[in-house]
Amino acid sequence: MLKFGFYLPTRVHFGPGAVQQVGKITRLYGKRAFVVTGRSSAKKLGFLQIIEKKLKEEKIEPFFFQEVEPNPSIDTIEKGVELFNKQRCDVIIGLGGGSPLDAAKVIGVLIKNPPPLSYYFGKNKLKNNPPPFIALPTTSGTGSEVTPYAVVTDTQEKHHPKKIIADARIFPEEALLDPTLTLSLSPTLTSDTGIDALSHAVESFLSKRSFPLSETFALEAVRIIGKYLPRAISHPRDIETRSYLMYASLLAGISIAQTGATLLHAMGYPLTSSFNISHGRANAILFPWFWEYSFPGNPEKFFKIITTLMEEAKEHQAKRAKESALLLKEFLQTCGSLQNMDIKVPEEDLYRFAGEIVENKQRLAVSPKELSFEEVLTIYKKALLI
Repeated sequence: MLKFGFYLPTRVHFGPGAVQQVGKITRLYGKRAFVVTGRSSAKKLGFLQIIEKKLKEEKIEPFFFQEVEPNPSIDTIEKGVELFNKQRCDVIIGLGGGSPLDAAKVIGVLIKNPPPLSYYFGKNKLKNNPPPFIALPTTSGTGSEVTPYAVVTDTQEKHHPKKIIADARIFPEEALLDPTLTLSLSPTLTSDTGIDALSHAVESFLSKRSFPLSETFALEAVRIIGKYLPRAISHPRDIETRSYLMYASLLAGISIAQTGATLLHAMGYPLTSSFNISHGRANAILFPWFWEYSFPGNPEKFFKIITTLMEEAKEHQAKRAKESALLLKEFLQTCGSLQNMDIKVPEEDLYRFAGEIVENKQRLAVSPKELSFEEVLTIYKKALLI
């Protein structure tokens, strides 16, 4: 018997030129816009100038917060809250990749909910709605523009710095997806963010919380990424290719918003926090080994994914754990996601990571196979020591 819920309150505006609507859309929510972005690229590429012009055309006063670092810290969030209140803003615009969008969400949390931020770590802890939030992604990977999730770094926590806020109240009201904002992405960033989107789609499809509608979004994202990610790396200025990749990231975000992630995401976070590896690349490093050890949990779904991702996959390869994992590894190598992987990770850290991962009962429960401590440790070792 089919039974599921589906909730997506975000209105999506998609296509080349979507950024030009930012003024008219923001006007629906306020007159003093707080624009949250990274430290340099948005200004360097001219995106801030476009947004400033379009906001002022609608008589909206923009205030720019350009201090978001990769893996934004609580200190950065608190600075943003202070500036928002000082300037008496009434609407938030997030511009950038996953870090600025997540930071914008979390700033909104503390504007309308009393500190400390730690009260809201976890699921459904907010009491009040944040200010209206408009998301403008500049990468094709995070999907944050259509998810109720935000990740923040607690620099006071040595072993568990990554903190997740999951709450339907932090869905953006509006998402403007303009693929022209991704034309200048480097091959490395294109690859890393594309694999992040792929991991969202794969994990959502494999999740025990998946259902036919979420699986439809996820599998279509897998198909598009398989076709267009290698092309975007070799032809970065092709707007059709960039459009499809941004569309795939959107689909993957929609699907992960409904199901949540599996153990792969949880396993990647310590690599990002401790060794400054981008989120997408951390997933890529672990992906083939996670695939091989999780495959027995649902061989039919793994078969469906790999044959969708790689149309040339032979049936006899796709139906075996090791061989299909090698096919996935081949795709990741084609995308450059496994290059320059000379990472020095002390073996004792891997034991600690594995111990922490198996304590994450929620992620264990929804993963296709409930991996043991030994299996998780083996995945880390094979990915990072061999």
